[in-house]
Order: sequence, then C-alpha cells, then structure tokens
Amino acid sequence: MSKKRIIKIVLAVIMVIGAAFFLSYMLFYNPSYSYSEVYNKYYKNLKDIDLAKGLTTEQKLEDFEYLYNTLQKNYPFFEMGKRKTGFDWLSHKEEFEKKIRETKNNVEFYNEIKRMVTLLQVAHARLVSPELFEIFKKTVSDENNDEKKKELIPFQNPIIVKDYEYWKQNINETTYILPIAFSYIEGKYVAIPYNKNESLEEYGIPEGSILLKVNELQANEYAKSLMDKTFLNYDFKRNKIVKFKLYVFADSLGDTIKLSFLSPKGEEIEKTLKPVEIAINQSQSVFDSKMPLVKGILVKDKVAYLKIPAMKISVNDIKEDGKEIYSFFKEIKNYPYLIIDIRGNGGGNVMYWMENIVKPLTDRRISYKTYTVVKNYDIKYTKTLDKLPKGKNYPPELKDDFGYFAEISYTVTPKNYVGFKGKIYLLTDAGVYSAAEGFASFAKATKWATVVGTPTSGGLGFNPDLLILPNSGLIIRYPNNMALNPDGTANEEVGTQPDIYVEKSYEDFVNYLKDRENVNENNILDMVKYDTVLKRILSFLL
Repeated sequence: MSKKRIIKIVLAVIMVIGAAFFLSYMLFYNPSYSYSEVYNKYYKNLKDIDLAKGLTTEQKLEDFEYLYNTLQKNYPFFEMGKRKTGFDWLSHKEEFEKKIRETKNNVEFYNEIKRMVTLLQVAHARLVSPELFEIFKKTVSDENNDEKKKELIPFQNPIIVKDYEYWKQNINETTYILPIAFSYIEGKYVAIPYNKNESLEEYGIPEGSILLKVNELQANEYAKSLMDKTFLNYDFKRNKIVKFKLYVFADSLGDTIKLSFLSPKGEEIEKTLKPVEIAINQSQSVFDSKMPLVKGILVKDKVAYLKIPAMKISVNDIKEDGKEIYSFFKEIKNYPYLIIDIRGNGGGNVMYWMENIVKPLTDRRISYKTYTVVKNYDIKYTKTLDKLPKGKNYPPELKDDFGYFAEISYTVTPKNYVGFKGKIYLLTDAGVYSAAEGFASFAKATKWATVVGTPTSGGLGFNPDLLILPNSGLIIRYPNNMALNPDGTANEEVGTQPDIYVEKSYEDFVNYLKDRENVNENNILDMVKYDTVLKRILSFLL
C-alpha cells in the first residue's frame, strides 16, 4: 500500500474525526506513516497463538509489560490521575505483575487487564470487550477488498478477529449489583429503584433516603473504592471523587450486603439486601440511535427547548435528526430564547452538532482553536512544546513530560440559516463527554451560547489510539494526547466549567421520585417543575 493510498483513506474519514468510539481505526492511516511504519508500530509483535490452549505465565507477563511500557511512554494523564484520585498508577507495577502471575487461566488474565486499565480512570481508556469489538467491526466498511488494508485495521485483521472469537465465547460480561441504585444529589447519594418499574417500598426504603454506609464503609469511601470497577466522576464544588450514578457491587449472587440510610424524617435505617445479576452493556447511549429528541415550548413565543440525548454516529441518523431539528428551529426562529440540553450526552460524532445545530442557528463564520499536547508523537503537524502560547494555566507536568503539541481548530460556516437571533443557553453536566464535550467547549470558548449547569467530564482531543497485546490479541483504547482548554487547563481534568453553575436540588429530586409514576420524561412540560436548572434559567428570563 502506497503512502498516497493511505492519505486517501484519511481524507475519506476525516470529516467524522469526532466520533471517538467508532473511528479509532483512522489513526492507522496517518498521512505521515507508510504502510510498513504503521504495521511495525501496531502489529510487529502480534503472534498467532491458539488461545484455547491457554496463555502461559510468560505470555501473560509479556502482554502486561507491553501494556505498561506503551502507556508509560505515551499515556498523558498519569499526573492528572494522581491529582484527582490520589492513585499513582505507574508505581503499582510490582503489584500488577504479581496479580498477572497469580491468574490461573485466560479469563482471570482478561479480568485483571480490564481492572488495570479501569484504574486509569479516564473513560476513553478501556479494554475493548468482545461486545465492543463486534460494534467496531460492524462499523468498518468491508467494501474495499485490499488485503493489506485489512491487515492494518484491527477489527478486520485475521489474527485479531480469531482471537476475539475466542474471547467472545469465553468472557461472560455480567456483574452482580444490588437491586437499587443511588443518584448523587447535592453531595448525597439518594436511593432510587434500579428498575423504573419498581418501587423502593418493596425493600422498606422510604423515597428520598440517603445512603450512609455500605457494610462498614462510609458512602463516599465506598464510591472511591470502585476505582477498579467503574469510571468515577469529580465533584468540583466539594472537591472529591464521586459516582453520579452509584451501584453497589457484589462478588456473587449468594452475597448479602448491609446498607445504612438516613430517611427524609431523619431516622437511621439498616437494610440487608441480596444482589441481582445483570449484563454489562458497554455500548452505552452513544450507540443508541433510538433515543428521541425532546422538543417543547416552555413559554409561548418566548422560550423554546431542545434536548439532544446523543450525538448520533451514522450519517443517516444525523440527517434524519437534522430534518427534525431544522423544522423545529424554523418554528421558533423568532423566539428570544432557546435552551439546548445536552446533559447526559456521552458523545458520538462532532458533525452532529456542527451540521444540525450550529450551522442553521448562526449567520456568521465561527472559528474555534485550542491545542492538544503529546509525549512521544513527533509527526507532521506537531510543534515543539516551547512554541505553545505563553501565560496560560497549563498543567505542571507539561514542562517535563511532554514534547509536542498540535492544534485543534475548526470553523463552522452558516448553512440554511433559519433566521434565529435570540440568546442560546446550553445545559451541561458530568454526563457530557467526548463529541458532546466538543460542543460545550466550542459554545463557551466562542460565546456562541451561555453554558449553564455543572462541569462536564471532558474527553476533548484527537481519537484514542489503540494498543494491541501481542499474545492475547486484546485491544486497549487509550488517549495519547492531552487536549487543553482555551485557558490552558487540561480538558480531561476540569472539563468545561459552566458560565452559570446550577446543580440539581435534593428537594426537586425527591419530589420527582414521589411523582415519577405520573411523569412522562419525554415531555418537557411534565419535567420542568422538577428540573432545578431549567427553573433557575426561567427565573431570570421571565
């Protein structure tokens, strides 16, 4: 495959660079690399092993060393992780190695690698599960029969495909959790049913009860103990690691777990519960093209509302939603206020918000520019770190650990402008990540909208890179670049901070829990009276 051919492939997919969950394979066609350079970087050490015979301890350790050394060289968030979680990942090498040695079979090895990667506590860093592999595989076009091209795409590479067939047959992605969950509201973990069709009453737990302890661990301590099981959040207001949707995990169905609560009446309650078995769905909302848009008029002739639950991936889905959104914008073009709600939007494709939202709502070209820094990625289009703009609030590790930076920039030009001249408010929370984070960052940096709510979780930057373990064929996705906010801070560390900070109130949330059987969540007029953020905006618009 010629370098010219590789460049053509890049151009074919560059328009969807923000679809981080799907388009990691485009990194294998960087125009600076020849075929042989790409092959040597990702596949040189890949071995065709019969996994059914079981990985030897030496093969497991070789995979671990490759993982550890690659991340040590390229992963940019080790220092950030220490600041946010207090966990120094690199210093645990001996512990990781010991646990790898102790694994008795391939499944235990898989689970240990997954645990190690989860401890990085960055949502773009994860072990690609068999389920996720199949989703990637279906997304990659099979139209081109170039065998060399297929060798470079991990989701078509014959050795890796064979390895993942093995993992698919042997990995059971299930877990055990208690049949209730907890929403983090104003610094408290408030009990909610795991299943919306159930009630807390059958467990003897009053609506609005606050979790105090899980067995003998305080609620906050328990949340932090889940660092190797799930991705945690950060409460900037209270300066601590939290989990905005908390589940209580168990090791087996036979376990019993004691929970301590504080009821709304101030009474302490203890309950002992058994877990249920659930399947882990790694596809998450970003893959769900069925989640509906929510449109509504909050105040006639004055305040319109649009909720975007996901930045859908496929071109067809983007176009279909675009028609619906454009029709709505035409209807409300003379309104003085528009609220766009992306709370809980985990990302997808940046073209979704550029094409469907910004272009029809603007009558001028809007440019956005920031930077992303890398440790060991001296390729075309990068510059040395000393050429970064001065006087910014850069993370302290930039001066020692990083060598290069690249520019993140794009210009959005008007297209089919509807004539809207009002003010736009963009609602955010910790559920905003990846391509949705790009929208929040753009809106704040360019002042295209006023950002209201709580900080996002970041995820800005170039697509995650892929790391392929040579013996097991397992794929690790990880970010190899640290995107910077316009003020110089690391986007993954602080996200996009809102212009107006408003968090959901405990009182509003409990009122919603009491009334939820009579509430249609897809009807904004049903929901607005329970929505602290919307009520706050309306209070200063009316």
